[in-house]
Amino acid sequence: MFTMENTEGFDQKTLDKMNAEVKKTMSKHDTKSKDYKKLFEQVEDQIFDKYCSEVFRPSLKL
Repeated sequence: MFTMENTEGFDQKTLDKMNAEVKKTMSKHDTKSKDYKKLFEQVEDQIFDKYCSEVFRPSLKL
């Protein structure tokens, strides 16, 4: 779960979207699977990276 306490730079609306995306992706997987927790962490990492690249677009001033 993404929260204001474990992430920086995102507003609550964006965190809600990120969590919804994790939930949607994980709903396709069996919660009783032995690899569920590892997969959950991988999905969180992927979504975090995706939002970092979409939300924080660095700009160069030349």
